[in-house]
Amino acid sequence: MSFLPPKKPTTSLVHPKLQNLKEGLSLDHFSDDVVTNHIYTKHREDDRIRIDIDSYILLVESIIITADRITDSVSRVIEGRIAFSGDAYSASLNLPLCTLHRISTELGCKAAGVEKAHETTMEILNILTTYPWEAKAILSLAAFAMDYGDLWHLNHYFKTDPLAKTLATIKQVPELKKHLDTPKYRQLFLSPKCLIYGCMKAIKYMKEIKDFSKYDMKEITELSSAIRQIPLFTYWVIHIIVAARTEISSCLTRTQGQSQKYLNELTEKMSSILSILETNLQTIRQQQEEINLYKWLVDHIDNFPTELHLVVSKLLEGKNEATPFIDGTTKRKVNIENALRRKKLVLVISGLNISEEDMKALHSVYDELGREDKYKIVWIPIINPNEPYEENRRRYEYVISKMPWYIVQFTTKIAGWRFLEENWQLRDDPLVVVLDSTSKVEFTNAIHLIRVWGSEVVPFSNRKIDILLEKTWPESTILKFTDHPRVHNWINQEKNIIFYGGKDPNWIQQFEEKVIDIKTDPWIRSKGITFEIVRIIRDDDPKLMSRFWITQWGFFIVKSQIKGSSASETTEDILRLISYENENGWGILAVGSEPVLVGRGNLILAVLQDFNKWKQILNIKSFPDSFRDYFNELALKTHQCDRVVLPGFSGWIPMVVNCPECPRFMDTGISFKCCHGRARI
Repeated sequence: MSFLPPKKPTTSLVHPKLQNLKEGLSLDHFSDDVVTNHIYTKHREDDRIRIDIDSYILLVESIIITADRITDSVSRVIEGRIAFSGDAYSASLNLPLCTLHRISTELGCKAAGVEKAHETTMEILNILTTYPWEAKAILSLAAFAMDYGDLWHLNHYFKTDPLAKTLATIKQVPELKKHLDTPKYRQLFLSPKCLIYGCMKAIKYMKEIKDFSKYDMKEITELSSAIRQIPLFTYWVIHIIVAARTEISSCLTRTQGQSQKYLNELTEKMSSILSILETNLQTIRQQQEEINLYKWLVDHIDNFPTELHLVVSKLLEGKNEATPFIDGTTKRKVNIENALRRKKLVLVISGLNISEEDMKALHSVYDELGREDKYKIVWIPIINPNEPYEENRRRYEYVISKMPWYIVQFTTKIAGWRFLEENWQLRDDPLVVVLDSTSKVEFTNAIHLIRVWGSEVVPFSNRKIDILLEKTWPESTILKFTDHPRVHNWINQEKNIIFYGGKDPNWIQQFEEKVIDIKTDPWIRSKGITFEIVRIIRDDDPKLMSRFWITQWGFFIVKSQIKGSSASETTEDILRLISYENENGWGILAVGSEPVLVGRGNLILAVLQDFNKWKQILNIKSFPDSFRDYFNELALKTHQCDRVVLPGFSGWIPMVVNCPECPRFMDTGISFKCCHGRARI
């Protein structure tokens, strides 16, 4: 990845008043912004340069770890040779020796202190201008390792090899041994938490982050931010290497070394860098696991037959074997594979607020499925992590106390959440998906089938749904919301019926009074013309009203989904009724259960009030036709298109909807709703 450098800074890295301070200068004066501006001026990455970072890391680790084994033996006065295992690194590395020697020269014999370390770091970055950032870090550490390994290699053969003894004397290796047990030396070397080991770990982390750049950054949202921080972290890795090499030089030459304050600040800096890198990597790995799981679920649910228990386990926990179910009847734990072997599955996914009506409908389905034991029902609870744990747990226990089917154990995390949202369109509303024994999806919107027809949907088959859809819309969704004792007889006799309802008691009263006037009209009685009225729901039962409208929506969505057609081609009348949900009144004129027209209350009432204007048409046309003709005449004079607000249903919904009052497509828009307190799970 190439970085565009900003303008070369005109200000010094260090405040002028602090230029002459040595011991007291702090890393606090090196702000990330200022350091970043400086290091970008030294960077011109060449995409043609390829460095085998992994092999370099193995090589450097081999040198430093081996040198530290020698150092440890010297510290504990262990005599004799040390046996070393062969490290797995590429011996055929094409090392840029001249570059490494130049870096080594920059590292050697520098004065202690933060300013000199910064200057040296910038010089090294200048040498490595065209290399990738993580390559700059590993090459700097490799140059350090050459010198560090050379010193302790000479020490190891000091007593047995005259040449090693001479070279060790020239390089003052015996002086270095005097500092092995000092706190500063241990802070820089030897300890697993020392600064040099921290540098190696940081380089590994940066390399791993860069390896993720081959994936789509839009999917791994943390990746872009993490990559942008690598140049700054590379600077500090090299800065620490410079400080460490300076400390070694001070030991060899018996000169003033780094201050303890400076080393402590570097330790804090490295700790902060590793913490950030580890957090970034944890998030990136998690996001990548989610991507891999999502692709696996898409492949194995949509394309390749897969055992049901494996898909469910992956969906729940991303593993081949997930936590056992709870048997709702016995409350015992049941192995998922045993529970689902050779079965079809009705997967119910909902929050802890699943309605009593949906629970009743699911119970009826459960009882019907139990007759043949071909299907199993499994409930996956959606737990909101932002709500108190104890409250969630209490609600969960209450809900499962009413469930006789299999239950997923209490958890706030679903591994396949992305698949549920994107592929099965999970929203706030419960989602019911029916799968066969090979995980092939048979229905993704089965909740609407269940809400409309209850246990009649069993068995879940296309043939069964086709039979149900052969029934008229009022027969499937209207009649169950009235307790009128004679309505079924009227339907069988194919009588004229006006189903009606609404929010305004005054409209209801006016409608009913006008109907009585017409039915008692001597003229209409002499013609033998009759019609009946049936009220659907009452305002004093909000739960029933809500269920009524949900059922209408359910029929509309099922019809649109199963038949794969637009709203106007399938359910124009029901869509028109849905648009009247908040009207004062509405009416449905039907012959038996066959709808003739659906109208908003003001027009229905106007037709009845103008009865004397159109009753003569009854001499040549039937009551339904006469009513409809005059209704359409009024509708043309007071044309009003409808507005339909689709609730937050889960599953597929039609995106192309025609206005039920005119032939045009209805506009779609974006609605913003505050979801305060609800987070992505």
